[in-house]
Amino acid sequence: MATLDELKQAVDDLLTITTTTRLLQLNSDTCDRAFEAYVLALCVAAVRAAGGTATPTGIRTGPNPQVLIFRGAPGSMASQAQDFCYVDCTLGRKRFEIHVDVVYEGQSGANHEIDVSICESAHARDVRQSNRTPRTNRYLLGAIECKFYESVPGVALARTFVGLIRDCSTNRLNAFVANRSSPGLDSFLSTSWAPKPFTDLTPLAPEAERRFVCNVEQALRQWMSGR
Repeated sequence: MATLDELKQAVDDLLTITTTTRLLQLNSDTCDRAFEAYVLALCVAAVRAAGGTATPTGIRTGPNPQVLIFRGAPGSMASQAQDFCYVDCTLGRKRFEIHVDVVYEGQSGANHEIDVSICESAHARDVRQSNRTPRTNRYLLGAIECKFYESVPGVALARTFVGLIRDCSTNRLNAFVANRSSPGLDSFLSTSWAPKPFTDLTPLAPEAERRFVCNVEQALRQWMSGR
């Protein structure tokens, strides 16, 4: 099992933080939050593998902030309580953002906490200007649930996430990501209506990383080409 330091080092390596004299700041210095930042960093790798650009951006300071601050709990995409970091991306003519721990309004009107989300840039900019809650309808491209388990996982969180994605039916990518699995979780996620399962993802498993990055890359390429 990856440690907190190994997760943070993976984020550092994927986002080239140390080599550019930037610093990583997790408001909650736990494996759970580091795992979310790690999954965001793998999404950045997918954007770049597809030939796109991905620039860490502070909500206050703009591109390439000196400190990359990630929330310690789900919050508002428009919050400027700190210089929260998101990733500004381009791929072909498409422009989108990758966020950690943002609350979205579903098609039913209910609010949902999404660990790692991919959202169209135009909508995200409008949210920051209007200080309202981002919506999933048409604008949310990807929702990724991230769970770092220190014991054998059950299926309750996966069931909750299924309810979330049913309220976000236009998504291009829905994935349940964890560092370990169990027979019950594997069985639940094997159904046709379940999100894509990635239940062996850690910095200690390069093949699992490649599979996740390739799946995200493929979803982004299909969106770019209009399929």
